[in-house]
Amino acid sequence: MLLLTLSARAQFIADWDAAAETAVIFNPDFPGSAELASYYAEQRHIPKERVIGLRCSQEDSISRGEFEARLRAPLLQLFESRHWWNAEPPTPSKPFTGDGISSTTTPSSKVRVLVLMRGLPFQIRRATQKPKQSEEDEASVDSELAVLGLHNPPVKGGLRNPYFDQQTRFPHAQKTLGLLIVGRLDGPDAPTVKRMIDDAIYAEQTGLLGRAVIDLAQKTGAYQEGEDWLKNSADSYRRSGIPVFIDRSGDVLRDGWPLPDTIFYFGWYTDHIVGALASPSFRFKRGAIACHLHSFSASIIRTHDRAWAGPLLSHGAAVTFGNVFEPYLALTLHFDIFNKRLLEGFTVGEAAWNATPALSWMNVVLGDPLYRPFGKGIGAKLGEGSDRDYALYQGMAMRLAGEPDGHIKTALTEFAEKRKRPRLLELIALLSALQSKLPQAIDLLEHAESTTLDAAELLRLRLYRAEMLRRSEKADAARKLLRQTLDEARFKDQPARTAAESLLKDMGG
Repeated sequence: MLLLTLSARAQFIADWDAAAETAVIFNPDFPGSAELASYYAEQRHIPKERVIGLRCSQEDSISRGEFEARLRAPLLQLFESRHWWNAEPPTPSKPFTGDGISSTTTPSSKVRVLVLMRGLPFQIRRATQKPKQSEEDEASVDSELAVLGLHNPPVKGGLRNPYFDQQTRFPHAQKTLGLLIVGRLDGPDAPTVKRMIDDAIYAEQTGLLGRAVIDLAQKTGAYQEGEDWLKNSADSYRRSGIPVFIDRSGDVLRDGWPLPDTIFYFGWYTDHIVGALASPSFRFKRGAIACHLHSFSASIIRTHDRAWAGPLLSHGAAVTFGNVFEPYLALTLHFDIFNKRLLEGFTVGEAAWNATPALSWMNVVLGDPLYRPFGKGIGAKLGEGSDRDYALYQGMAMRLAGEPDGHIKTALTEFAEKRKRPRLLELIALLSALQSKLPQAIDLLEHAESTTLDAAELLRLRLYRAEMLRRSEKADAARKLLRQTLDEARFKDQPARTAAESLLKDMGG
């Protein structure tokens, strides 16, 4: 009955065979770039004639002149000589303050997606010293190639993205002629990139089931917009039946904090990866999408431990996003729009560019732009093993959509108690915490503890209960629980013990 309910409620949007309109670009001079391009094309069934090698610098950054000579001009010539445009490319847009890109060009049905492989530069260096605000000429290679179809786009500043926050898929969107969806398969090393490709396809086939993590920074004033993106994303997850844990402290998630089965992570604001996600024991679930907002989060990509983009991929994310220079907060990827579109069934590439207000600017999309984890609708997979709890949670949320959340929690709690499923009780507790019903969350976590003997799971449940007690201003009870936990030998070698020690220290020991 649950499967029938999910199938009936799944929302399908207009289909688009994006792979049939994709070209892959690699750097023959960069070791492994050609092999990765060939592997990706094979996995996505992209014809060999659309796998293109362009010789260029092996460095991360290039000058504007190098970009024009080595990348933009050769690609534009290829599009024209191979008739990948159906008509003349459109004229340039007004600057970012304008109304978008206007053209009477017939839409291309040949290539709408570019995939840039590891080995291609990703930064275009600044040429003008001390430019005026919003007239900077540095940019990401990727964002400049997104406007490949424009004749002589302006170098200074960005262009208003006409696809921003449109509610339709890219081929059917208005005023997007001459634009391309650009994604980059790049990262710390070639095995990581290959794994990103494999994980995206795996998640499409098996379903992306797990939990979301939102890491607030408690910023206000001019930064309130970023906090709102995060909170709105959490609300989208809740309505889609994806359990959410929100860290409400000003700092990033503490070292060792257990985050099992994380399929989404969005947070801010430190320059290099620290905290829970930097813990050696942490690993994202296959197919996960993660982003830490920072001005220079992708200024370095081919690294395991600097900035954020590379390290997030090193810890198992299949997709991340970032900025190669300082983009201004308002012009970065809007998390809430991205998550809304992705959950509606858009590809990663579509959702990312739909959520980015500026083109010819500074952002990059790292991951397979064709990756479409919810293309078959929310709740399309029942899952196996531990995934079953997430599928049951999601299915109940979809089945009772529009009903009070109390009805969902009651139905799930009865099922979890009957089947002795501590993980499911934990997910219900997260929902209660999201609603600021902390006593209810504490009771559910304690109940879950009574149904498991697994040391790692039990330690995690106690940590989350201690956190909820702290938020409830029951510091004495939280400290007592943490001291008791640290005294037990069975938790001595658990990675999350570090988080228990840290939390206790923060609460005065």
